[in-house]
Amino acid sequence: MPAPTRRGPALPDAPASPARRAALAAGAGTLLVASGVRPARADTWPAKPVTIVSPYNPGGTNDVPARIFAEGYERLFGQRFLVRNQPGAAGIVGSKAVSAAPADGYTLLSTNSGAMLVQSVVKNPSPYHPLRQFTPIVKFVHGANFIGVNGDLPVKTVGELVALAKKEPGKLNYSSSGSGSFGNLLGEYFKVKTGTDIVHVPGKGSADAALEMKAGRIHVMFDPIVLPQSTDGRIRVLATTSRTRLATHPDIPTSEESGGPDISIDAWFGLFAPPGLPADVVAKLEAATKTVIDDPEVKKKFLAIGLVPEMSGAAAFRTRIESDLALMTDIVAKAKISVE
Repeated sequence: MPAPTRRGPALPDAPASPARRAALAAGAGTLLVASGVRPARADTWPAKPVTIVSPYNPGGTNDVPARIFAEGYERLFGQRFLVRNQPGAAGIVGSKAVSAAPADGYTLLSTNSGAMLVQSVVKNPSPYHPLRQFTPIVKFVHGANFIGVNGDLPVKTVGELVALAKKEPGKLNYSSSGSGSFGNLLGEYFKVKTGTDIVHVPGKGSADAALEMKAGRIHVMFDPIVLPQSTDGRIRVLATTSRTRLATHPDIPTSEESGGPDISIDAWFGLFAPPGLPADVVAKLEAATKTVIDDPEVKKKFLAIGLVPEMSGAAAFRTRIESDLALMTDIVAKAKISVE
């Protein structure tokens, strides 16, 4: 569920008074200096509204960091940061649109390891390379996925889910935010590890897939969204895919503790731009992101939905992407996943 966006100072439709302009400049300058970001002059970035593309439908897990950081950037830069949902092909459509945009800092991509990494290794042909066709700016958060089931499914543990799937091969299904998504990768990895036959039904984003599960048409999901969507009892969280229990949700066991396999792969959410983004814009966004993520209220919002607010700057983020690409390429080969 998307975090509410409070808009920062809007661009005036008519010239503001000298006093008003001075007040706005002073306020924005103070915030930027405090965060280590130098105030932008009228002819430097950002001199106009910035679009942040979220390549999924509204309401999904990916929308949360996109909108939280858009709100924070608005406060810091005194400029509008507009989130635009551009879904399609499990994140590929919006991602490719950003990759093809000018590298001027006015079109950014708030996305996740599913759209950026998994899609690049499971699709044939690959739609893009995350390091060659994008500029990694910052990793916002990372987090565990959760194994959730429809509340009416007669299982209380992952072990019971595996037993039911083996008893009735091909009768259970699972959904994800789309073919080639992170949830699709985890689902196929789960099947390889357990020797089960569970049918993948691609969703139109994680929010839509969760609604289908609540309605009883989907049995299982491997996605962070099952945690916040489990409050009404129509979705039951069986386990986290992390190697250890989460400090924020110590009552939720790991998959292994719940009788299932170790399928621990952390997902992440981060900010990208078209290739060739100027280094000074990258530096400004890194500094602003640190200020936003250090806000205790922002930390609470992420922790409440199982996401850990730990930032990585551009250099460390690039290293993480290289490592994750190697891991996911290996998993895809073992699970024999290929999406045309």
